[in-house]
Amino acid sequence: MVAACLLALLGFALLALNQERHFLGVCPHILPAPRSSRMQRALGFLAIVSGLPLSIAAQGASFGSLLWAMLLIAAAMAVVFTLTWWPHWLRPVAAAARAFLVALPSNSRGKHVSNPANYLP
Repeated sequence: MVAACLLALLGFALLALNQERHFLGVCPHILPAPRSSRMQRALGFLAIVSGLPLSIAAQGASFGSLLWAMLLIAAAMAVVFTLTWWPHWLRPVAAAARAFLVALPSNSRGKHVSNPANYLP
């Protein structure tokens, strides 16, 4: 259950830090990483959703899904309060996400597809 809670916190933190306003509130002297928004959103949603099987495995289907929903509410509120009063607490999450997303290979390198309209007579 602790893992599901931590995954929900991480997921909501990633989703919040995906917004430029929140990222600049957490790290005012660092610009957001380029091309990170889709991947960061995907990682956030993946972290949130991956807590559901953990909750179901720990508590059963009926109570596990209810507990997961309640964990989502608590994690979202924790991230909101952290962004409001102690945004610097999310700097390690922002730094780790930035390092991970910058280290990923770019999808656009070597796969440039020109506009087909350029070949029309």
